[in-house]
Amino acid sequence: MKLIQTIGPLRACAGLAAGFAAAAAAGPAHASIETVPTMDTQALRAALHPSGLTIDAVIIRNGVPGQFGTYSGFTTLPVTIRNGIVLSTGDVTNLGPNPAMQDPGYDPASPPPEVNNQMVDFPETGGTPEFNAYGSVPGHIENFNACYDVAALEVRFTLEEDSAVKFDFIFASVEYPFWTSQFTDAFVVFLDGTAPENQIAFDASGSAVQVGSSFAGLETTADVNTAFSNPHGLIHHLTTTTERLDSGEHVLIFEVGDVNDHILDSAVFITGLRTAGGNGGGGTEPSDDCIADFDSSGAVGVPDIFAFLADWFERESDADINGDGQVTVPDIFDFLAAWFAGCPS
Repeated sequence: MKLIQTIGPLRACAGLAAGFAAAAAAGPAHASIETVPTMDTQALRAALHPSGLTIDAVIIRNGVPGQFGTYSGFTTLPVTIRNGIVLSTGDVTNLGPNPAMQDPGYDPASPPPEVNNQMVDFPETGGTPEFNAYGSVPGHIENFNACYDVAALEVRFTLEEDSAVKFDFIFASVEYPFWTSQFTDAFVVFLDGTAPENQIAFDASGSAVQVGSSFAGLETTADVNTAFSNPHGLIHHLTTTTERLDSGEHVLIFEVGDVNDHILDSAVFITGLRTAGGNGGGGTEPSDDCIADFDSSGAVGVPDIFAFLADWFERESDADINGDGQVTVPDIFDFLAAWFAGCPS
């Protein structure tokens, strides 16, 4: 391991202890999300942090500049998710905390312009055939008439061997809490086809992940990382797992869209496209992708530190904690802040 080869275990432990002391003295960091709008498909591919599979191509199927980007800094409890890509029905530039929403006189029925965008000049051209076809099936999306401002991203990937595939996401909307079930913005994911039966991301009732019914029991207004904080809301961290897929080429299409109107933005934060092994089983379940639990053991402890440092010295992409495209010393301090903060219980 380069950690040992480069500086030796004693020096490593001494430096680590010094870092811990500094981080402990400073206390946990409270950062807000940072977004970088981009139509660069190479940047979007890297930000998905693929593991166990090869992403062959990323294609923007629908949407305009501003609706696609990368994010970092979604690290302040109680809601966290590792760095990744963001798709929005509005402009991803302005998804950080908005002071106007904290004004005592703020009306959640009328969000500020930063999160209240019509992205396509001619709304009737802003949807996709597959989103409309899926939403038109009774029971899929509540009170569905049509979709608008759909951001759709196609990811083509190859599996070397049979495996299920999974990814993590958070869905958020300023439609909540005032316009739920009337303008039912939704997030859909199609696997190896665009027919309604190819949609694989579901809520607990078997419908698409959407404002309204999907928020029941899963919503939180306690997020402080984004513009979807109190009084607005998001659905806590979820993980979708596919059925077991054959080795070879496959396609995922991620789509988030306005429903029944073209304003009041919704967004989805996606990361960790990876193989899951086993038989899959399919489905979407609540989960916690906590940065502090770096080795995904379910507990935060010293092994997470060494797992992070091993990837940091190897310059692995998942060690880019601050999402600036480089694995550097600031990532160590950001990880330590997350480690001291711990994970939701």
